[in-house]
Amino acid sequence: MDQTPNPAGRLTGKTALVTGSTRGLGRTAAEWLAREGCAIVVHGREQVDVDATVAEIGALGVAVTGVTADLSRVEDAHQLAERTLAAVPRLDILVNNAGMSIRGSFWDVSDDDWAYQTNVNYRSPFILAQHAARHMIERGIRGRIVNTSTIGAHLCHTNAAVYDAAKGAVETMTRNMAFELGPHGVTVNCVIPGGIPDRPTKGPPATWGETIRPYIPLGRAGSADDTANAVRFFCLPESEWITGQCLMVDGGHSTRLWES
Repeated sequence: MDQTPNPAGRLTGKTALVTGSTRGLGRTAAEWLAREGCAIVVHGREQVDVDATVAEIGALGVAVTGVTADLSRVEDAHQLAERTLAAVPRLDILVNNAGMSIRGSFWDVSDDDWAYQTNVNYRSPFILAQHAARHMIERGIRGRIVNTSTIGAHLCHTNAAVYDAAKGAVETMTRNMAFELGPHGVTVNCVIPGGIPDRPTKGPPATWGETIRPYIPLGRAGSADDTANAVRFFCLPESEWITGQCLMVDGGHSTRLWES
């Protein structure tokens, strides 16, 4: 993608909170929105990572604010929303990108592991959407909420029952929120990433990408840019009549069965 900032971008004058935006898919999505002129609220768990990302995205020529929060904690989710809304004049876009998985057998999932994963992947996005939607409606903002799911909500990952189920709940939440918020001019959509090796938990991209490539009809693993493009699309003026949709970005992976 062209790295040049676009001061006349289609999102100039708007502000987006992108959760989990200090690395991986969230970081790339934040950069794509910034290149469309959108001001960004960066979120991460560690202050040093947030500070570094704020500086780097700020170099694209947009206003950037950083907020730290641990989204496994319900109180932190509320505080992230409150601190964001106190720091910016308006919030037009919420991208619920932050997510994580604790891999392990269904039989070995502890109560703490279940709570941690469901809080990060489902409950915190729900809380943030409540705050963002209330703000948008009160100010007459025709806002955008973009959630993130996973191909595992459709095909299932090995040893990820809680993660995949929580992301499936996010897709259901997307449709329900779209129905409730549509009369207020707020759209709610969801991006479903497929096999993308440039995530911090996937290990060496070359190795993992080659392993999954034969199962993808388009012949390659995905990239963070592929999903960032979908996030951007749901935020642009051209998509204002699209809501309640869950878009699979997987190179066709979901169209075929795994071969034994």
